[in-house]
Amino acid sequence: MGPDGPRIATPETLEAPGAPFRPLPILIAVVAAVAVALAPIPGLAPKAHQVLVILVVAGGLWMSEALPVAVTALLIPILGITLAVTDARGAFAGFGDPIVFLFFGTFLLTDAAAQHGLTDRLARRVLGSETVRRKPARLLWAIALLGCGISAWMNNTATTALLLPLALTAERYGSRRLLVGILLMTAYAPSLGGLATPVGTAPNLIGLRLLEQVTGQRPSFTQWCVTFAPLAILSTVLTALWLGRGSGEAKATDANAPREAPRPWSRAERTLMPLFGVVILLWILPGVLAGTPLQGAPWLKAWQARLPEPVVPVLGALALFLLSSGARGGARILEIQALKRVDWSTLLLFGGGLSLGSMMFDSGLARALGEGIFRAMPLGGTYGIVLAATLMAVIVSEMTSNTASASLVVPVVLALAQAAGVDPVKPALAATIACSFGFMLPVSTPPNALVFATGKLRIREMVACGALLDLGGVLLVSAWVTLLG
Repeated sequence: MGPDGPRIATPETLEAPGAPFRPLPILIAVVAAVAVALAPIPGLAPKAHQVLVILVVAGGLWMSEALPVAVTALLIPILGITLAVTDARGAFAGFGDPIVFLFFGTFLLTDAAAQHGLTDRLARRVLGSETVRRKPARLLWAIALLGCGISAWMNNTATTALLLPLALTAERYGSRRLLVGILLMTAYAPSLGGLATPVGTAPNLIGLRLLEQVTGQRPSFTQWCVTFAPLAILSTVLTALWLGRGSGEAKATDANAPREAPRPWSRAERTLMPLFGVVILLWILPGVLAGTPLQGAPWLKAWQARLPEPVVPVLGALALFLLSSGARGGARILEIQALKRVDWSTLLLFGGGLSLGSMMFDSGLARALGEGIFRAMPLGGTYGIVLAATLMAVIVSEMTSNTASASLVVPVVLALAQAAGVDPVKPALAATIACSFGFMLPVSTPPNALVFATGKLRIREMVACGALLDLGGVLLVSAWVTLLG
């Protein structure tokens, strides 16, 4: 308990140094890997057997979090090289993948918005509105829509950290049910909102890249948004309806209290707004134009070739290092310190996941696992495979981070679909989306951990609500993806 109230965890405190060393989970992962290495597995090629050993080590360490996820990600290419599964160039190729730089550029853009108060302005404008102040139950809906909208472009954990202090103001209304609903919504809405765009959350980009590696195709930025933004909104609305039931008894206690005067727009904010608009247009216009008679135009093909999606956010971020913030001393909107705030752990996890996925497919392990799972599960057809993929992704995402879940599950699902003779696009997309449905446990996602760390929630409240949302998510995602055109 801090001097001004409960201590709120932040992304920085979750990654704070000095975490206790946990040798037992590491030992278990190593013993399991040695057992797999020594066990005869008929029909499995030697390289596939070695990649299975790497998968056991990486999966065990990711799920137990005995080591930082980035450390495990870096261990993957090292093991791949030392076990002669691949060469150094192939092992580290995932860390230089264009998708990694797409996420890197997005990190910098959202960091600029956070540092100069643009996201805080948006949050306070909505949460401080007269509508919310006079009817406290609407605070839950404001949190839901803000969390969903912001996290479509901003890191889910950062979105929750931004909204959490405002969500805690629900304590003043004297309704335990409303407080619990709002806190859970603060964790769940950013996870659901991340589904709306390819850059909304790391699993989206990992799933898309793995899908492209295996099939040579992937939805464009526009196609993804058209398909999954409605799902993100629908999921958020349904979750808010469930969490908000029976919260009407909360009474406003400060509807007539003076509101904080809005601060004037800074030069940095006035610059960021049009720049973000340009970045979004450069992302979506090629996909929009590709569905028109202009799709064969040479200039459009040149645009897509010379300004692909990963280049756009990096170009926008680079511009922010040149544009003045209007502060004294000639400060730029982004300074070199911004590079220290980048979530390098997630970027390294990205690279390790892509490296592991590539080794699984090149060695034939992914296909062997897919065939084994298909034989063990009495499911067939597109819907059966999609349902199995969704369920697998949700279960794994409860035990480890969403990003690690995508790295582990999507390669297996792609191979499972191929072994079943089903077009792998829908199962892979279902698994990718389902990796964001980890709602039961505080350790399932960083947003869950942030909210639970306030000390205002009981774990059984999160488990009870999260289990229902997980089940609903499996059914909704399976049906939504199966019915795609």
